[in-house]
Amino acid sequence: MLVKRPGWVPFLTCKCPKCATGRVFNNRLISVKFAETRYSCPSCSFSFEPEPGFFYGAMYFSYALMVGLIVTGCIIFYVIGKFDYAIVGIPIAIVIMVPLIFRYSRMMMLYIVYPLMYKDKFYGKP
Repeated sequence: MLVKRPGWVPFLTCKCPKCATGRVFNNRLISVKFAETRYSCPSCSFSFEPEPGFFYGAMYFSYALMVGLIVTGCIIFYVIGKFDYAIVGIPIAIVIMVPLIFRYSRMMMLYIVYPLMYKDKFYGKP
């Protein structure tokens, strides 16, 4: 059964992967509690955590995003001829990007892993 899934806009705005309207996180990005994830979607009651510890897998996505940020930063500093400043610039960029990396690694878990591993919960029982 082919089900139309939401595109990039709901992913980038951190909306529910099933209905694309409910917010995944309780608070805004720039807050102390940026990491609080809702248990279910307020619009369609879709459970964001199919099993305890589901979001531990987000660490792999977080690692990949972090490596990508470091490699991109190194290339940029090398191209502009200021590679000596990379030792300060890249850690500052990492600290600034931590909330984004955290959120989007969880969103990758919801949009990529959830539909693959939990088809019956995501698409409904056939």
